[in-house]
Amino acid sequence: MIQTHTDQLVESTRDAIQGLRVALIELFGQAGVNAAQPVEVAKAIGFHKNLAWRISRVISASDPFAALAHMPGTSGFEIAIAAFERANVSASAVAAAREALRRFDEVVDHHAGDRAHLELILDSMGLLGNENRLESSREMFFKGASGLWGVQARTRLMSVILAPSKTSADYYDAVMVAGFMGFRRLRPTATWRLFRYQYSDEKQPVNGKAPPTPPSDVPYSEPLDTNPGEHPMLLRRFCSANMPPIEAVRVGDKVEHYLAGGPVGNAGTFDCTVGNITRNLPGYATPEDATSSFASSVSLPVEQLVFDIIVHRERPLPTPEVRVFGFPHGGPDDPSAQQQRNLLPISGEFEELAGSPPAVTTPSVPRYAEIAQSVYERLGYRPAEFRGIRMVMPYPPMNSMVVARWDLPKRT
Repeated sequence: MIQTHTDQLVESTRDAIQGLRVALIELFGQAGVNAAQPVEVAKAIGFHKNLAWRISRVISASDPFAALAHMPGTSGFEIAIAAFERANVSASAVAAAREALRRFDEVVDHHAGDRAHLELILDSMGLLGNENRLESSREMFFKGASGLWGVQARTRLMSVILAPSKTSADYYDAVMVAGFMGFRRLRPTATWRLFRYQYSDEKQPVNGKAPPTPPSDVPYSEPLDTNPGEHPMLLRRFCSANMPPIEAVRVGDKVEHYLAGGPVGNAGTFDCTVGNITRNLPGYATPEDATSSFASSVSLPVEQLVFDIIVHRERPLPTPEVRVFGFPHGGPDDPSAQQQRNLLPISGEFEELAGSPPAVTTPSVPRYAEIAQSVYERLGYRPAEFRGIRMVMPYPPMNSMVVARWDLPKRT
């Protein structure tokens, strides 16, 4: 099989890192020191404990590319090798380490020019670690986009609470509570669309209309707040007192909420929460639709996404597949735009929340327990009837859609 340049880059980089790790392990072994105890290594061999710690992480990393993030520079490696040389390690082991370092530097120079560019390439390919792919690039993007657009938020909340429909056992109702916590401007003139509400079936938008009469199987949306004010989707009592005015604009089947310019930094920081109920969602798999999914759009720079799915005990606790779709040519407005070509190499996993009702409290989302309690009351169920799962994703990329999808149960 003919290798592509990309295959060669990945394989030669992996081989060079592995060769360097093997040489380092031999140095530690001959010196009789334990790489897992960097402080003791620093004392015994005679170099700084921070350098010992980094080399220890290179050796113990779960895979070669995970080791790359901990590697010291060439001069740091040379300091360590020279220290082992003074510790009476064999000349052949020292020579092998220097050759492995030379080979690694050669591979870096050939494929990327420098270490930083190589890490960027591998991170973009999703190879720097298995759990939070592209996290290094996502963090850099968060900082750059914050400065460019003049806004950022500490937390993006997406909380989905599912309960059996009161009108039909074939359907369920879904409460969606979304929020930006710690939203702040970095530039006083920065304006921003905070939220856009639109229900869809993953194929096309479906206009949220008033409840049909009599009730039918047509999905429809209604405000979560039983006493909605000027903006029905806004949960004013769970927003910060200092939250500036929000302008609601209807665009076709969508309602957009805009924030005007104002104070920058901590003086203007606020939390904003919105929510609604979507009724009559399919409760069981059909030949036409066998899955259920909910998504959180990420339309501004945020430090983390907190994505919760809370379900009534009559429904099985889902095991969602997480997919992140990027939209480099614009916002994720059309559900049909969720194509394979837009899929980003970013992974995420949900973990079960403790307790029933689930313990949703987190410093990232002030008053979250109160929000959940109000939803249970609105749905007409007891809190103890619910269980939940949570995913926390650091630095979800701006202009993306984080989708949680799972199989609907089959009718028995």
